[in-house]
Amino acid sequence: MAKTNHSDKAAEQEKLTGTESFIDKYQKPLIFGLIGIVVVIGGIIGYQKLIAEPHEEESQDAYWNAFYDFQNGDTTGVVINGTDTYMGMEEVASDYSGTSGGNIASYVLAITAMEAGDFEGALTYLDDCEFEDVMIGTLVIGMKGDCNVELGNYEEAASFFEEAAAREENEFTSPMFLKKAGLTYEELGQNDKAVEMYQKISDEWPTTKEGLEIQKYLVRAQN
Repeated sequence: MAKTNHSDKAAEQEKLTGTESFIDKYQKPLIFGLIGIVVVIGGIIGYQKLIAEPHEEESQDAYWNAFYDFQNGDTTGVVINGTDTYMGMEEVASDYSGTSGGNIASYVLAITAMEAGDFEGALTYLDDCEFEDVMIGTLVIGMKGDCNVELGNYEEAASFFEEAAAREENEFTSPMFLKKAGLTYEELGQNDKAVEMYQKISDEWPTTKEGLEIQKYLVRAQN
């Protein structure tokens, strides 16, 4: 979130919704979630789907080398552009759009774009991601919220955070994104909506990290 110099709330907003902290905190869950998707993909798509859509099967092989580089922190651009011997994520996303491999490639490209500060580009990649997986699918929506925060589109960001919080509610993602939504509504001056977000955390997720500290946010938003 854009920095301000007049309140602790602004600094708190930046810490919570800033993309850099989001990626740093959830880099490993993102990566391991992707691996999990790959492991179960055969059971999800089924034999008939593979026969009907051989492109799908090819996509699962196409991204592995670049994904390995991504997982190991490559910073040379190989992840995006590939090499003479294997495809980069940009080519995989383009050639295998709509497949599991294409989705994963777009997801990785979104993360790298966010890390580079290209939030509009990241949104384009995120729009190409379609994951049924609860964790990854929810994080994609939340990442759209983070990108919009960075772009100053707070209304859109709050909407994405609410959508992420409501998607197959659970104690990990729901309170995290409800709090992000609440802080964003505070930034918009819509304290009534912020109170609604914080109260939901207090009522439904009181023992989570967010729930244990939510009363101070409620008090602030109510004043």
